[in-house]
Amino acid sequence: MRNALKKLATGTGFGQMTDKEYRANLAGINIFFGAVLGFVLAGIEKLSSLQFGLVLVLLAGNVISILFISESRHRVVYSAYAIALSFITPGVIDLVLRTTDAIPSKVVPTLVAWTLMTMLVEFWSRSPQNPDAPAP
Repeated sequence: MRNALKKLATGTGFGQMTDKEYRANLAGINIFFGAVLGFVLAGIEKLSSLQFGLVLVLLAGNVISILFISESRHRVVYSAYAIALSFITPGVIDLVLRTTDAIPSKVVPTLVAWTLMTMLVEFWSRSPQNPDAPAP
């Protein structure tokens, strides 16, 4: 038990993700939060087609910034950017559409939680790659 706690504290072996676990975590998070975002956006069909399209484009930019956390070597910058964007996107949408509360208030916590979960997985300790393993 003492050895396991020591490994957890030092981040060696125990508590580290393998590459497959890392990819599974990200896939699961993205599938889950993509579905949640779709559920949260139920009700925006009252917008005109143009307004609906603009909302999709602006939210897609937010989602892409979240995905960049894991795909860019600038993950710290994209983490901060995605968090900031999650908070300002609803205001930008209202400004662009010249409305108030065009999208549900639950969009912000959904985007923030998605970003935080992605950051947790991205910055979690990972086991070293096997140099003999074939590249994915």
